[in-house]
Amino acid sequence: MEWLPQRDAFCNSHNVPRPQLPLRNIAHWNAVLQGSVSSNDALHHERAYVAPGYFYMPVCDEPDDRTLAELSSLASTADWLLVPSLRRSDRRRRADVIAVPFMKAAFFRSSRSVDLALRTAVGPSQYKSIVRLTRKAEAACTTEIHRLSDVAEDNRVLRDFACLQALNVAKYGHAKNLYTSDVLRMLARSSEGEKYFVKLDYDKYSNTPLAGSLSYADDHRGVFTKLVRGLDHDRIPRGLNLYIADYYQMYHFADRLGFADVCLGRGAIDAKVRVGAIHIVNLDNWLIPVNTQRTQAMQDYARSRHGD
Repeated sequence: MEWLPQRDAFCNSHNVPRPQLPLRNIAHWNAVLQGSVSSNDALHHERAYVAPGYFYMPVCDEPDDRTLAELSSLASTADWLLVPSLRRSDRRRRADVIAVPFMKAAFFRSSRSVDLALRTAVGPSQYKSIVRLTRKAEAACTTEIHRLSDVAEDNRVLRDFACLQALNVAKYGHAKNLYTSDVLRMLARSSEGEKYFVKLDYDKYSNTPLAGSLSYADDHRGVFTKLVRGLDHDRIPRGLNLYIADYYQMYHFADRLGFADVCLGRGAIDAKVRVGAIHIVNLDNWLIPVNTQRTQAMQDYARSRHGD
């Protein structure tokens, strides 16, 4: 995977020249801190250099020792090196790594048939409900799916998705919108642009944008990843469930692209189980001390997160 586009997106979203900033200013770190008694602690004002993944990918591969050494060099002026969103593992790691519990991620897997796998995962009754809700959505909406690289200069598509995503940011009180129209255009024009897919649902009669989702097709890892979505709940007609329909439609889209594994992203695990998630993984952020004097404080914070 080419990480420069995601690095640029992270820096643009956080208004920094390089991916180094106080921990509490990192959108995903701040989200976990909300409600924490230690959120104003000096520890979270220390500066971290954020490693590839940049929280733009829900699940990242564990870096090898050589990569960690290179990243530590890049982080030479920071207090910490932060390696985000790694699968939790019992495997031995470097002694200086502090694994701070983060979130959970969910996966849907379909080795032969999407419908058979989904029916097995959720049961016959819920499967029928998902299909029924999808057919109802398809009758009411016009759906577009675009390769992001194909719409780099399409202001309508980028604007409509960015506006829908902003509604999601506002609903959940996120600190930043990581997918503004500027960021989307950057990604669309990048070497990674052809791997992103933007899906939009428009009201069939008014042509009003109602829902959108953004996904990433990772041929190298063999995983199709649903990244973010946005819905205009005030405009969606009563009785339409575009949230559920999006999952079912994108399972089939991923299948047509040749992907059996679909990452459903982080968080909202119960809702994702109801739409077919069959594999749940715990995620950690790795914090590696560089210039900090607060290693013990980070270890204490990591232990406190295990109780969440």
